[in-house]
Amino acid sequence: MSASVTPAVEDVRPVRRPVASRTWRGAAVGVVAAGGVTVVLAGAADLPGFIPYSAIAVLLATLWAVRRPGGWGAFALLVVQVLAATVPWAVPTSLVDWALAAAAATAVVTTHLSLALLAAWPVRAELPRASLDRWVRQGAVLVLVGVVAALVGALASRTPISWGPFVGTLALLLLAALAWTVRLATRRR
Repeated sequence: MSASVTPAVEDVRPVRRPVASRTWRGAAVGVVAAGGVTVVLAGAADLPGFIPYSAIAVLLATLWAVRRPGGWGAFALLVVQVLAATVPWAVPTSLVDWALAAAAATAVVTTHLSLALLAAWPVRAELPRASLDRWVRQGAVLVLVGVVAALVGALASRTPISWGPFVGTLALLLLAALAWTVRLATRRR
């Protein structure tokens, strides 16, 4: 009697190599820098003379935060970004105002996301692809939240006051949908 040998089934999934430290750290620092530029430009829409002051403050805080992403530098950068975005503004009333407010808020939150990634992983460590995928999904969801916030804000500023409860209900439903989206996008697989 001869026994037949069945070949082992091989796993055909491609091997996903981790991302080199220089690549992912450079991308995260780029997101932090882009967030600073976005905040300065969005904040200067109402008061262009504020650009030099906010740009210098954001630049210094960005350098501190990137050098020490897990310390007070990150906190200082987020505070400076919020101040640079909100100090020169009036209350948003038009779609452009709401879009600028949402862009600034999204920039601050994505800056926080990038600084958290920089603080969580050692300087010379490679980043696993699964972590990179989660980071990109979270960033995409944050951008989606910013777009929806701008649309709801614009809708709220353009509707008659009697529609307030309806717009508020719509905002809460959209918030619940976004929370569910965040949950789906960030859960482990």
